Amino acid sequence: MPFPDAEHAIISEEKVCEYLLNLTHPVGRPKAVWFLSLGYSLENWSSLADDLLQVAMSCDDFVAKSSRYGVKYETRGEIAVPPHRPGRVVAVWIVEQNSLPRLVTAYPE
Repeated sequence: MPFPDAEHAIISEEKVCEYLLNLTHPVGRPKAVWFLSLGYSLENWSSLADDLLQVAMSCDDFVAKSSRYGVKYETRGEIAVPPHRPGRVVAVWIVEQNSLPRLVTAYPE
């Protein structure tokens, strides 16, 4: 069973394009290199968002951690754009009080 409200999770275009796929972002650059190696790019950013949402909805072995901001859920799964090789990803989601889950970050497992 996925974490609560996973089917309603939100991933912003900004999070994907300006962070996860941004080769000039000081923190996101190594992640961008990895995601690009799996076939994701700024041109198909929504494919990465869709695949991360699929990980959230299909992961039944998540880790929940309370933080001062809300409950964080760590999910794991495999993603790639065919014909690229798949990679194992960790996607972290947060549920703040009275809100839907949203993506915080994603990185190679």
